[in-house]
Amino acid sequence: MKPNLFNILMYPTVKLREKHILNCLLDSFEYDDKFTPTTWGNSEIIRVGYNRQEIIERSFNDLSQISEVHLQRDKMVKYSGYFELDSNLRSFLKFSFDKSMNRKHWRDVFELSDQLAETVKPRYGITHISWPAVTPWQTEKEKIHKWMNLSSYPVPVKFFPNGPLGIGMRTYLSGDILEMFGRDVLVKCPAVIKDLSWGGIQIDLVENPWESDLEQLLERWMEVMEYLNKLEVIAVPNFEDNMGVTFNPNNKWKDYLRN
Repeated sequence: MKPNLFNILMYPTVKLREKHILNCLLDSFEYDDKFTPTTWGNSEIIRVGYNRQEIIERSFNDLSQISEVHLQRDKMVKYSGYFELDSNLRSFLKFSFDKSMNRKHWRDVFELSDQLAETVKPRYGITHISWPAVTPWQTEKEKIHKWMNLSSYPVPVKFFPNGPLGIGMRTYLSGDILEMFGRDVLVKCPAVIKDLSWGGIQIDLVENPWESDLEQLLERWMEVMEYLNKLEVIAVPNFEDNMGVTFNPNNKWKDYLRN
């Protein structure tokens, strides 16, 4: 069985409508030829040839200022995604890579993710490889697999009302969300923990997560989630008819929403 989804999702804490920050972000995609965008636009439906200078100019032009930058690549390593230029609690960055990607490039996606995180300093971010889950599930392992897939895809419509849904193969935490968990508690988590130069913390389920298989990931994911669930930050899952998983906010996220 092969993966069907490769994602980088982050909630930035910096304003990307700053020239040096935007340039750093675009540098990350241009650093390696295999990630250089082929097209760009200011929405999902607009695509023109990638032009870095045009992006910079449109991002700071008072008359035609754009709010989002969408990047795509249709060669070798294919992907599409976007990031928002202004900084607020709803700022979001998301890039999805085509399932046709050769395994030799999986590590490169994690390296790109680290470069992006260095620039946007996410309060919460996940980089994850998903394998197709069985639906409806028949076993406990299949249920956990479905839960892992959904919790490692924290899009805004699920994240804002429920808080962090879970962790991915690589997870970034900083700022207010890191404080909710507690740095001193996280460093004892049964995972690979790394302090980051910009003040965040990185949690990898295993060493070199791009080399792991699904069986290994599921086992470690449950160990880490059991540990983190005690901290009352991770969203509470609801398993529905062996088909899907919905979420409710845990106690600390409820307090956050009230305040």
